[in-house]
Amino acid sequence: MRIPLMMTAMALLAACSQEPEEPSQREQIGQAWKYEGGTGDAAKVAYIGSANTVATMTAPDTFAVLLVQPMSNGEKTVTVKLVGAPFQCDLSACTVSATGDDGKTHSWQGRMTDAKDGIEIMPSQNAYDVIEKAKTVKVDLVVGPQDKTAPFAFNVAGLDLPG
Repeated sequence: MRIPLMMTAMALLAACSQEPEEPSQREQIGQAWKYEGGTGDAAKVAYIGSANTVATMTAPDTFAVLLVQPMSNGEKTVTVKLVGAPFQCDLSACTVSATGDDGKTHSWQGRMTDAKDGIEIMPSQNAYDVIEKAKTVKVDLVVGPQDKTAPFAFNVAGLDLPG
């Protein structure tokens, strides 16, 4: 009788002494614009997580991130990243499609990021223009075998990133 009682007491102590869990990466990024890296009002990057997640073979809660980074000439690059699943694209033509509030499908071509987790889109592709003018943007990314795509929705209203 003593051993089961001691085991129960130890289990209760272990349960009570657990440290609070750290916020997940998705919780840290959030679904509202965040700004980092600058001095004063000059942010070096703005980023936002997708409002939705999708289940993939590698994670039940794969999500996407949009990063906007001003360049010294006032233009802005946009990077689309995938978190929870490997980013996939044809390296000869790394392209994603996006739809803004205008309902038009935009094809953004860029280069794979150095970390191979997303695509960096140069200003000539007008990705920033679509994001800046929209309240929501949907980006289709490959998340599975046979080029299975999933739409990731971003609530992009409120971006405040001076040039």
